[in-house]
Amino acid sequence: MALAVFAPPAWPDAAAAASARPWHLLLGASLVAASLATSYRTSYPPPLPGIPHVGNASQTLPLDAGHALGLQLGLERALGAHVALQLVGEHASPDVVGDPGRYQVRLVYTSRPPPSNDPVAVELRRDEERPSATGELSTWAAALNVAVWLDTGAHARVGVSAGPAWLHARGSAQSLVYTSYVLGGHSVLFSDDHLVSFEFPASTLGLDVGTFVEADLGPRVALRADARYFWGKTTDADVTLLEIVNPGEVLQALDLAEIQSGLAPPPLRFDPSFFRAALSLVVRF
Repeated sequence: MALAVFAPPAWPDAAAAASARPWHLLLGASLVAASLATSYRTSYPPPLPGIPHVGNASQTLPLDAGHALGLQLGLERALGAHVALQLVGEHASPDVVGDPGRYQVRLVYTSRPPPSNDPVAVELRRDEERPSATGELSTWAAALNVAVWLDTGAHARVGVSAGPAWLHARGSAQSLVYTSYVLGGHSVLFSDDHLVSFEFPASTLGLDVGTFVEADLGPRVALRADARYFWGKTTDADVTLLEIVNPGEVLQALDLAEIQSGLAPPPLRFDPSFFRAALSLVVRF
């Protein structure tokens, strides 16, 4: 009688795997939470050509970036049984939303109503809620880290990694309001609200730190859960207008360049930091 004994295949231990296959390719999906949470404020003198006037218009537009799915890509080079040099890349595009903002205008101008055509000082005031912002925040990050880990069994490990990072974000949103006024016949005041979209790119150097848990699926493949925080210094992002989003509602439209000059949008105070959690497939070669 012959007795056959079947045993599971023997995988190499961590030290042997690191020596035999020192390169590790990581590809996975992530959940990103951005740190953008601010209120953007503009202020400008409303134009009223040819008419003596003074005034000011101001807007407060809350901007908040939510959560989004992203893509995580990494490459590691093992330097020993428990240490590696790690290059990590991350991309996600969370939506930009926010609470309704406010738009306020005070305009004092000189009117000459018929039949006397005598000068009369007129004051106009507006104080109204504006629709919530809509847009997108495209985020990119790259980091060069040192990763270290401890074995928690023959085929699992837990570790940490940290290093310098480069963060880039390009946000876009709508709508900023720019109102132009014209005094027509019989001293009737006409207005056009130009609603414009805008963008605010920013890049900065920072740091990232993360922790991970990894389990082998085979001698060449593993599954890794990774939580990481990318930190970048809060910076002033230049604001550039993109387009008029309500052209069909404007009777006497201004050029976008004229609106950019008149509105003179100030820089937007922007925090590019974000947190992400990722689940990645690790391929060793």
